[in-house]
Amino acid sequence: LKAVGTESGILVPAAEVDALPIPELGRAARSIGHLNVTYDVDGAVRAEPLAVGYFNEAYPSLALAVALRALNLEPADVKVRIGESVRLGKLKIGTDAQTRMLTFYYQEQDGKPPFPVDSFFDVASGKVPLEKYRNKVVLIGPTVAGVGSTFVTPVSPEMPSVLMEAHAVSSVLSG
Repeated sequence: LKAVGTESGILVPAAEVDALPIPELGRAARSIGHLNVTYDVDGAVRAEPLAVGYFNEAYPSLALAVALRALNLEPADVKVRIGESVRLGKLKIGTDAQTRMLTFYYQEQDGKPPFPVDSFFDVASGKVPLEKYRNKVVLIGPTVAGVGSTFVTPVSPEMPSVLMEAHAVSSVLSG
């Protein structure tokens, strides 16, 4: 990503890379994004670092990379003004001094979750038609209790990471 520095901020540093993409997947992927999480003082996750710094380069979050693809944009269409904003084409997202976006977490409405969740097995076995996902952003990850990582958020004491990512992607796409 192209990042321009300002006196008002810095990129969250990625001191080391914990996990690189599986080589075959990394080569086939249109893009990749980081999954670094920053915690608030009470341990909750309220913000998404849209870019992290690693050896003087800026790397997008997974939410930003997904939004970029959903908008049919390329990495060259992203402009990071460290400590101020991130632009995806004409979309401008305000950020804090560490280039973090305040994530908007949607509440359940009438007992329905903000994002539909389908069983991977049901989709793979044809029980859920693939047509349901045409022209949609689809994230795949575990949502069952006890499987995968969960995080404290403003709307949940145990939000699965894939749902937290869905809120972040939606927040980016909503500006």
